[in-house]
Amino acid sequence: MRNILFSFAMILYFTSALVSPALAKSKKVRIAVLDFQVQGEVRESADMGKIVAEWLITALVQEGRFDVIERRLLKKVLEEQKMGVTGLVDESSASKLGKVLGAKIVISGSVMAFHKVMEVNARIIEVESSSIIAAENVKSSNTAKLEDLVVRMAEKIIKDFPLEGYIVLRDGDKILIDLGKRTGVKPGMRFIVFKEGLPIKHPKTGEILDIEKIQMGSIEIGDVKRNTSDAVILQETTPNAIATGQLVKSMTQAAPYVKPRRPKGRAYAFKALPLTDASLDSDIRAVNERIENVRRLKDSRNVAWKREYKNVVRELKVLNKRYRRSPAVYLSYAKLFDAIGKMPHAYKWINKAKSADPQYIDAYLFKGDMHYGAAMKLRPKKRRKSGHTKRARKAYTAALKVTDDKTTHAILYLRIGNVYADLRNDPKNAKEYWQKAVSAAPGSAAARSANKRLSAS
Repeated sequence: MRNILFSFAMILYFTSALVSPALAKSKKVRIAVLDFQVQGEVRESADMGKIVAEWLITALVQEGRFDVIERRLLKKVLEEQKMGVTGLVDESSASKLGKVLGAKIVISGSVMAFHKVMEVNARIIEVESSSIIAAENVKSSNTAKLEDLVVRMAEKIIKDFPLEGYIVLRDGDKILIDLGKRTGVKPGMRFIVFKEGLPIKHPKTGEILDIEKIQMGSIEIGDVKRNTSDAVILQETTPNAIATGQLVKSMTQAAPYVKPRRPKGRAYAFKALPLTDASLDSDIRAVNERIENVRRLKDSRNVAWKREYKNVVRELKVLNKRYRRSPAVYLSYAKLFDAIGKMPHAYKWINKAKSADPQYIDAYLFKGDMHYGAAMKLRPKKRRKSGHTKRARKAYTAALKVTDDKTTHAILYLRIGNVYADLRNDPKNAKEYWQKAVSAAPGSAAARSANKRLSAS
């Protein structure tokens, strides 16, 4: 009966989509990409700026979520309007061109090479406001091809435009959203689900600045149709928290490397340069979000954790190839194995992270946190005698020796104090270290937490 009702509701929705221009209208962002300006020692070709723009267009079109204006139409409009627009144009000129083309966004940029360092810059200009809403930059110095840098630039630009839509229907753990192939949705994509809360007002003027967004859970896309997509619920904050009418927003994630096609015609040879670490932080944040999702699914005994685990392993393999010997990538491997309860494997990757960079403080912190978390799962009487208590304190103490940063010291003192209080039932030593946290960096978040624990003790 429920399946019949769900199917009937879908028929009603598609019928309304046929008669409603608002629902039928494509939600792709219309973009114009100008030829990039060539600066410095880039001498391989006089058409380098055009080639870079072509590669960027190809990469953006392959993503499927942008309506990129065809270059011949762009050239025609430039000639008709007698606008010699190329490279890093000012916002006013870009806005004028965008309005003529019907574009919402204009991307301009430059390619520079100085002293064997290649750099690609891009400015993303909003036509309506005539303002720069984002600026992206990638650079490298040894082995990355220029094409690789352009692809990485495209990945960063794509992350500036997450997909947003709404939940149209829910039946059990099945979800239907109003985004599909026309907007670039692909099977396997993850979306965060939000509920709109109270308006956020300016404390002085009373002006409504935004609407509060309350996270309700996450979903994964399965079957993708032209205007809609089916999804399954991965996680909810509470049972039945996800409901019809709530907002969905695509999660950033490390995409596999896809090399764009080279423009037809003359073959161009470029000197090899290395991949940049410019987007490493955002890639690590994205994959760590998915690792936490694996942890939540496994802790709740949801069998979907196995599929999610395999997907994260694939992403980490991509990152491991992209960022050779990166301690951050090694640490993400450690976090993944800790999430599924394989501490010996986690240890292996923590040691690899410290081997790659002996002063990588996050590796020491995570090692301590891992043992602290493991000890907290034990009964209070067993915590003190468990090896986890000693190893957690040892990891935090070792971290104190590899950094002079006072804020980091405050964090470490706070955690050592927590070990004494929560795992060893030793309030005297706990208070000593909490006081050290307050003294090390007064006013910091760690100091405030330490003060709270001192007040409560």
